[in-house]
Amino acid sequence: MKSLYKIVLVVVLSAFATTSYAQQDIEEMIKYRAAEKVKQMCDYIEFMANPQNGTEVRTRYKGKAVRLFIANCEPYEEDGIQKKGVEMEITSTYRTKPRRRLMKDYFTGLLNMRYSKVEIKSSDIHDIQVSELRQIDENIFVCTAVFVQVFVGHKDGKPVYSDRTKKSVKCYVYREETMDGEEYIVKLGDTKALDTKRL
Repeated sequence: MKSLYKIVLVVVLSAFATTSYAQQDIEEMIKYRAAEKVKQMCDYIEFMANPQNGTEVRTRYKGKAVRLFIANCEPYEEDGIQKKGVEMEITSTYRTKPRRRLMKDYFTGLLNMRYSKVEIKSSDIHDIQVSELRQIDENIFVCTAVFVQVFVGHKDGKPVYSDRTKKSVKCYVYREETMDGEEYIVKLGDTKALDTKRL
């Protein structure tokens, strides 16, 4: 009888351990997807900001970029509060307080900057730090991804402004049931500027 009890206990514990590992694998996969989405945003920003890429192509990338975000950057509701859209905090070494702009307006600003050349480099995907998932609804989770962005603006072939900003992005993860099982979709939210330094 004791032997049977031990066997049952081992089976139960093994099943629990397998479930825990599977859950951990799913969370790591979701966190990696969030990092991928943030890196994609950074790549689009880098491309849109550089006037040497041509206005038509950069405008097309703006259309792709807005689709990375919750409600495609259009107004949405969160916690019963109506929001005008996803926001980006903008900083510079000349201002101590960040300014908030709607993401769509921020993207338009990237297309209209007056530098002759812009270089933006962001953290590699493996250097983006993603927080633990937090469940806010039955099938919705949130996490935060932190990355570093370096900006250099040129005029007449010379760099005239440069800074390094640490930023955080709120990520929304939607769990959906499909014929093939659970699917996790990541959308980006507000981006905050945590720290800006002159280079």
